Amino acid sequence: MDKSHIKAQATREANLAARTALYQEQTTAKRVARLALQRVTENPEATPEQLLEAARLLAELAH
Repeated sequence: MDKSHIKAQATREANLAARTALYQEQTTAKRVARLALQRVTENPEATPEQLLEAARLLAELAH
């Protein structure tokens, strides 16, 4: 392979690594948010407004 092919391959590999890292970061953030919102919905002292907002945010995270 010539230099341009080697450089292109390195770029593809770097882009894949960056996409993978971003996906893992987003997945972790969503998991943490879901757990926090789940704690609100399970809290017997949560107000109806808090429950409604938690439910709305959980539905938004599902998409």
